[in-house]
Amino acid sequence: MTHSAGPPTRGRRRPDLRHWLRPRSSQMLVFGFCMAVGGLAGGVRSALDGKGIWTILGTFGLGIFGVLVVVGYFVNYEDRRGRR
Repeated sequence: MTHSAGPPTRGRRRPDLRHWLRPRSSQMLVFGFCMAVGGLAGGVRSALDGKGIWTILGTFGLGIFGVLVVVGYFVNYEDRRGRR
């Protein structure tokens, strides 16, 4: 079986989900930073107040997601700067 050179055939192709998950704007950076600070501080506060475990884990989860968004922004920024 040989592959022909040239552009890919038309039709359905799988969407690249990594494209949608990469934070590219500075607004997303600020949003991620706010989620990180609010989630981590809220998780500590709810733990000190003696809230339920699901409330604590949910707020910490929001904070961890915010940290991942911020880290993803800077990793993606380095990739874009390196390609220029």
